[in-house]
Amino acid sequence: MSNAENFREKTLVQKINEIDATIGESIREFLVRDNGDLDLVNVEEKNGLILVYIEYQGACVSCPSSGGTLMSIQNILQRKLSEDIRVFAV
Repeated sequence: MSNAENFREKTLVQKINEIDATIGESIREFLVRDNGDLDLVNVEEKNGLILVYIEYQGACVSCPSSGGTLMSIQNILQRKLSEDIRVFAV
């Protein structure tokens, strides 16, 4: 079973935990390095997609590169967990 198939079979709580762990392991350090961070606000499943809602914190709030950062976060989560993930800043 591939990582994506394995991820798809998990409960929503397990998915949230894996998303949060991946953010902590692969994303947060780069944001903190630039005096920013993010908060995982919500995760929901809808129409076969996993919708991940984040809120930027610190320097990320007013960063002009936050749109590109959002796409990078989505790409990392898709590559490590599932292509069905979509990330939105709130």
